[in-house]
Amino acid sequence: MQIKSMGVVSADEVSDAIISYLEKNLQRIISFSGTDSDSMVDDKDIEEEIIALYNDLGFRGLSLKEMTEELFTLKSVPEERIKKAIGRLLAAGKLEYVDYRCHRVYRKLEDSIDSCPALNDRARIVIRLRLQGRTLEEIGKVVNVTRERVRQIASKAISKARAYYGAGTQAVVFDEEYYQHLFETYAFDRKDAEEWLGIPESVFRYLEALSIKQGKEDLLNAVDDKQLDAGLRLKIKSYLNRNKILINGKWVERKRSELERALVSELCKDNIRFDDFAIGYNKYLEQLGVEYDETIYYTNDVIRTRKNSLMDARFVLWKQFETLRYYDIDSRDYTELLEVLNLDAYQDTERSTLKWLKDYPEIMERYDIRDQYELHNLLKKIVPDDSYHHFHCERNPIVRFGEFDRQKAFRELLLNNAPITQENLVDLLHEEFGYDKGTIVGSYLRLLDVFYHQGMYTVDQKRMSSDNRDRLSEALKDDFYYYDEIRSIYRSLSPDADIDEINSLNLKMMGFVCASKSCVRNYPNAEAYFEHLLTEHDITDLSELRRRHTYNQSFYSRLDALRKNRDVIEYEPGQLINIRRLEAAGITKDMLQGFCDDVFDYVDDDTYFSIQSLKQDGFKSELFEQGFDDWFYANLLVFDPRFSHSQMFSAIILYKGVREITIRTFEESIVNEHRSIDVYDLQSEMEDRYGCKVQDKSKLIYKLEDSRVYYDRILDRLYADRGVYERELDDVEGYR
Repeated sequence: MQIKSMGVVSADEVSDAIISYLEKNLQRIISFSGTDSDSMVDDKDIEEEIIALYNDLGFRGLSLKEMTEELFTLKSVPEERIKKAIGRLLAAGKLEYVDYRCHRVYRKLEDSIDSCPALNDRARIVIRLRLQGRTLEEIGKVVNVTRERVRQIASKAISKARAYYGAGTQAVVFDEEYYQHLFETYAFDRKDAEEWLGIPESVFRYLEALSIKQGKEDLLNAVDDKQLDAGLRLKIKSYLNRNKILINGKWVERKRSELERALVSELCKDNIRFDDFAIGYNKYLEQLGVEYDETIYYTNDVIRTRKNSLMDARFVLWKQFETLRYYDIDSRDYTELLEVLNLDAYQDTERSTLKWLKDYPEIMERYDIRDQYELHNLLKKIVPDDSYHHFHCERNPIVRFGEFDRQKAFRELLLNNAPITQENLVDLLHEEFGYDKGTIVGSYLRLLDVFYHQGMYTVDQKRMSSDNRDRLSEALKDDFYYYDEIRSIYRSLSPDADIDEINSLNLKMMGFVCASKSCVRNYPNAEAYFEHLLTEHDITDLSELRRRHTYNQSFYSRLDALRKNRDVIEYEPGQLINIRRLEAAGITKDMLQGFCDDVFDYVDDDTYFSIQSLKQDGFKSELFEQGFDDWFYANLLVFDPRFSHSQMFSAIILYKGVREITIRTFEESIVNEHRSIDVYDLQSEMEDRYGCKVQDKSKLIYKLEDSRVYYDRILDRLYADRGVYERELDDVEGYR
């Protein structure tokens, strides 16, 4: 009151101002004095600083954690106050909450035209007409300027509106620019974008007003484009899958051929007639709620075409009576199968695949080949025509090599075994060529009618002169021969010799024990000879023996028996070591069995492994000190019934348990273990951990085509399934 001109009214005004200020700022004053630092910042400051975080973020969202980490000046403010401030901004429409993140809400250009004083009437008209989709020429006629001038007016007007709007809100973009990167990068249909992505046409008109042209990149790549908001990418995924159908967790193209492949794997795990599959195919689509569409359903008009297509498909085995079974041909390595069949050794002959099915039951079981028709169809699809001495698949289930004279072959076989009853001859032809016995009786025996009399097939076996017999016997130095080999030797001794003299009669006179196509001496039978052949030396090279004795099942039966009994062990591909040699070094069969038992105890059930991975995991064995190749130790386990195995990428992959294992199941197990893995990392793991030699990583991807594994071609990464892919994408983006 002592101040000059200060009256009561003025004093009251000052007092009221002080009271008002204290009501608003008392807590901050107290905190400034050091008693309550939380009150130094008021709610408005918190809100302004949160909004300021978006000045350089554009349309990117922030999680609560990111906000609190970014608010450096507000570190002393409790998180609860920040949450309340965010809530107020959401309620005020300044932020929006989408996919677990807060995004800044920006004004649209079309909502800012009238309120922007920086725009004159002509600029407002130009922008409105531009957003309505009018052409530059049409707008030019309305405002009486050129097309180029219209473009300039629109561009400048948008810049002015953005500057004015940004000055008051600190926003540097309009809402329409949220789609700018998508528009200028990718090719897509605008009508589809409005329906599936929720992008109004006005957005594209706005971007065009800025002279931005639409991009040409495939929209498929947008799914993994980190410059796009995750919510938009999810919409794009849905859009890209709009023409797909979800079958057993996998999106399948809405095409009959693609649906067919997916449904074969679902409906044809066991044998099924094609007609039944066609019915099941349509029913399955109906159960999925797929609206009838003659372009994807089976109709009478396409049945024949689809049947022919499936006959040649590499995901089915097709056999008699138009029966099929799902079989992922390209997921397997056929090295071992083709090695056992040894097709290269056949020439100018034919075989029914039934013979191979009966001769090699273990390899057939390992490859899940269930009958001769499946084997025939598989060979037709994996062995090129005219390879292996003109290999060719005849009608089921016959395979021919080169030129085959059936009548001549039958006559030679009869010559070697006559006299013989019809029943025994049928058995002999069945054993030699694998023909069905009914087919032999009904069709093939008539080729030998001239030799049939009163229930017996007989051939006048020509006698060899004693001189020729003595010379031939002296020339035959070995204990085992095929008839063809003896005939060749006989011709070289006597160019004019009658090869019909090479028959069981004359060979028996020379001391041979005769079989259908071969003979042996100094041994009771061929199996005894082969056992001697395979165990005579400490080290035996199998490659030449396999080539020579491909036709002889006795050879393979003795080889398998000796390997199962561990009388011989394959220590390198095609190389055998005798147990005799190992015992001389102090390695007994009990030690070999002990190794198998130790591995069984060490490895978890239902686990894939190799000798290389065992060593890396720390498995120890005294046998390792012998320095053999991993092939040796793997072959000890191959014949142990507690393990399954398959040869793939030049390595033996084993599995503790009994199941069919393929390249696909092996790869799936690795991907499932990691949940997701880079393709190069998968290739490296298969090589570095398991010893596989993978020359081309694309083969790894191809083998997984029909599996649940999802492949992201942009990231070049494999996921256990599509769900894992999407969850991992969400986690990386921080949505959860």
